[in-house]
Amino acid sequence: MSAPQLASDQHRALPQLPFPFGPLLLAVLPNSGPVAGGNTVQLFGLGLGGATSVLFGTTPATIVSQDVLGLTVTVVVPAHAAGVVPVTVTTSSGTSNAVSYSYVGVAPPVPPTATSIVPVSGPAAGGTPFVITGTNLTGATVTFNGVPATVLGSDPAGLVVFGLAPAGAAGNVPVVVTTASGAATVPGGYTYV
Repeated sequence: MSAPQLASDQHRALPQLPFPFGPLLLAVLPNSGPVAGGNTVQLFGLGLGGATSVLFGTTPATIVSQDVLGLTVTVVVPAHAAGVVPVTVTTSSGTSNAVSYSYVGVAPPVPPTATSIVPVSGPAAGGTPFVITGTNLTGATVTFNGVPATVLGSDPAGLVVFGLAPAGAAGNVPVVVTTASGAATVPGGYTYV
């Protein structure tokens, strides 16, 4: 057998050999993703060839591909509750060390807050321009004592909502700002005069 043919045969045989120390997992990239899973990540290490199982905590991932040198394994991440889990790879040589992966939950929507209204009073006939300041006011509706105001807009940061006051009976009334995430009452309300 010639030397080039022998080298070629050895190269073909090399990926089939088990890694002498068992698989070594170095990194999971990206190392975080949604709790719903379904995203693809790549595992990097040594001796990962012939991976038979990849676990995220105790939940198996779907192996998509592996490189012949045992340096990378691509998997589809399974669903899991929010938090950090260990990721391990199992081959015929054993199970690797663990590398951390973070499941990130979707932040719950933040309800609006209302800190003030300007002006604090206006005629009972309505039509008075108003500005309400607060937070998370984007897309808000406004009511004066349950009567919808005409909302003209809000700033991109959601710190201000402005519009026209509806008509109302003389006296102080509650002013409520509502978004899809909740509602907030403006301190002091609004007084019709």
